[in-house]
Amino acid sequence: MLRMKYISAPAVFFILAAATLTLFFELWRILFLVFLGDLAAGAPLSTLLKTLVVGLRFDFSITSYVILPLYLFSAVLFLFPRYYRTTGITVFYLLVILSAMLFFAHLADIEFTRHFHTRLNDFLLQKYKITANGFSPIWFPAKTAALTVIYLLILYLYIRLVRYLVKKILIDRPRSPWWINLIYLPILIAAFGVGARGRLAEEPMRWGMAYYSEYDFANLAALNPVYTFILDAVYDHREKKATKDLMSEIKSDHAENELRQLLGMTTVEEGTRLIRPVRFEQPNENPPSVILIIMESFGSTKIDVLDNRFPYSLTPCFDSLAAEGFLFTDFYSCGKHTFASLVAVLYGYPPQYGKLVMRQLPGENYLWGLPSILKTYDYKTSCFVTTDPHFDNMQGFLMANGIMKAYSKYDIGEDRSLSWMGVPDHVMFDFACDKLRENKNRRFFATLLTASNHGPWLLPDVPFGRLPDTVEDAHKLNAFKYSDWALGQFVNKIKSDPFFDNTLIIITADNGSPYKQKSDLEITHFQIPLLIIGNKSSFNLKGTSGRPGSQLDILPTLMGILKLDYDNYSFGKDLLDTSYRGTDFVHFVEKDLLGHIENGYYLINRLHGKETLYKLPDVTIDLADSLKETVDEYRMKSEAIFQTAYYNMKRPLSPMKF
Repeated sequence: MLRMKYISAPAVFFILAAATLTLFFELWRILFLVFLGDLAAGAPLSTLLKTLVVGLRFDFSITSYVILPLYLFSAVLFLFPRYYRTTGITVFYLLVILSAMLFFAHLADIEFTRHFHTRLNDFLLQKYKITANGFSPIWFPAKTAALTVIYLLILYLYIRLVRYLVKKILIDRPRSPWWINLIYLPILIAAFGVGARGRLAEEPMRWGMAYYSEYDFANLAALNPVYTFILDAVYDHREKKATKDLMSEIKSDHAENELRQLLGMTTVEEGTRLIRPVRFEQPNENPPSVILIIMESFGSTKIDVLDNRFPYSLTPCFDSLAAEGFLFTDFYSCGKHTFASLVAVLYGYPPQYGKLVMRQLPGENYLWGLPSILKTYDYKTSCFVTTDPHFDNMQGFLMANGIMKAYSKYDIGEDRSLSWMGVPDHVMFDFACDKLRENKNRRFFATLLTASNHGPWLLPDVPFGRLPDTVEDAHKLNAFKYSDWALGQFVNKIKSDPFFDNTLIIITADNGSPYKQKSDLEITHFQIPLLIIGNKSSFNLKGTSGRPGSQLDILPTLMGILKLDYDNYSFGKDLLDTSYRGTDFVHFVEKDLLGHIENGYYLINRLHGKETLYKLPDVTIDLADSLKETVDEYRMKSEAIFQTAYYNMKRPLSPMKF
């Protein structure tokens, strides 16, 4: 056993101080659950208890941000034993001041969450401005005397414990030699550094890691309000301001009306988001389950039946499937990245400038899309990915917006991963098939996101028919061909399994495959397929359609096939609806570049530059100078969509109740 002289008293103190502060955060979480228990919405006790465990990571992250600077501040002074007492007293008062502020945030958060159904965030500062008259309504707990008393009692108890630790460890105990304190310094820096970051993986901890269950309240309770407030009000402040400034530059009072005309809307409901109630004369009494497959970078330029620009057959499986289903041949993604496409495909919402929608805190970005709608019809909603589910905060975002369960490489078997992109596509497909069968008699909506057709393009040893290494870009073309093979294996397996008799399969991509880029908003980067296949009687339509569409249209098109009443908050149209009274348009975004396609023309709207206009399919001759009225019209429409998507998210969401 190590002798006490080899133990650093400052190290012991800060370890115990960190443990104490973390446990007090847990105490506040218990109070949160007690005072807001009416919001638990039937969450079982076991789930609520697990909240305490999941929340420890967020609590310790905030604790580490508090303790690490104090430790570094005092580390130099603790090298000199004569300064122990002074340093200890200073640290004590600093901890008292900081804890009073942190506990106040937890106190205010309880009533804040009750009012706004989200944890403390920048909305507090936006809605309740600090004025010359003081804090005004920011002081929620003034209405709740019991909470105020509890706050004072908890703060008093914390002060007594910290005072005891300072006295027993830093003042009364014999001083540690300076060299012992120095040895412990890098160890504690590393420990608190990892604690602040929240994980050892490439990406730091995201708020989505609190989303572990299908109960929103339990997930929210796992968050720490100090974490959410600092993340939103401080860390994201500059990015949010840049977005606000850009929107102010292009702001038009007629933008929303312009968008309503584009969508063929005749009614206006003030104070809410854009909404179109969709009701069917004969709702479907036996709607099918749905498998939505989003293929990584599965662009039209490499698909034989669409626009293959290579002298190789890369998609024999997709081509075969296309002959059995309904294929849209003029279809586009809404962005160049998966994070934009997921929001567009599942919720019919366009990409926005600035911070990713998927990383915005829950409560700010609540969306009503396919997962949420079908969940109200008792579908079991799930998502399958090959990689880290927390990349771009994917799991948290999806589970905050209707997905009940997210499966990833950690569920499938991390030992089968080939790269940081996770397990191969066919491994994920096989796992998903087995999991979906567990639904037994319950309908399901499953989103499957592939990744093998992405760098570093490492592939498993399976018989998909590799191109020889002598072919230019063979590794990329082989990845595309493998993903097609994996898709074919999965869909054919589903079609031959009686369990999936009443199942609809939708195949699309997150983005396209750019080919010989000709502009800063290369159109081939957005050209993708949309294929709908019905198993047995779930969907009988076969053929093709050249009607232009985008990922925004998947939601209303699918709901039109299912024939289930719903409230349409999307920016899309039903591609199979011949009575649609709006305009057929395509909208995609990359930062401050807006793409708009209408009537065979393609406009690139550079918000900080000159527009260009092409007559498709030719994208080499700029017609902007000769067709100025068309440019002005399409620029106004593209900015109307872009602007309305930003302001629309700030309005309340009131989805249909059943």
